[in-house]
Amino acid sequence: MEAPETAQPIFAGEFRHAMDGKNRVTIPSRWRKGEVDEFFAIPDLDGGFLMVMPPEAFRRVADKVEQDARLTPPERRKFTRQFYSRSQHLVSDKQGRIVIPEEHCNQLELHGEVVLAGNHARFEVWNPDRWEKAFEEDSPTFKHVLGVLGI
Repeated sequence: MEAPETAQPIFAGEFRHAMDGKNRVTIPSRWRKGEVDEFFAIPDLDGGFLMVMPPEAFRRVADKVEQDARLTPPERRKFTRQFYSRSQHLVSDKQGRIVIPEEHCNQLELHGEVVLAGNHARFEVWNPDRWEKAFEEDSPTFKHVLGVLGI
């Protein structure tokens, strides 16, 4: 079992933060492990949000791809190439802020206020209008799964 100070946080909750003119946004303190944290960000262009994950979760993606027998070697290579070339390494400053790359801001319309939404081993950065729409569209599925699981 990992020691509490090195345990990976569970990203839960929804936070609204303003991005400054340098595309910096503050990561909620409960999502940070130390004075300076490291993340990897990759846009989900179909979903319209930025996936942000710690190095451990980022590495698990490559492990899953390598271990998935349904994928052919060319599919693995092509996916890995795309996944890593589209990703950006982000390091927080001492105030807990990360800089969202300009290209991701433009692709995903991330300007001014953004929504940071927890998603267990990662978090997502959303344009508030897209977040509201996705949240509303996903609510029936959420309620259905709650019922199926008996929660």
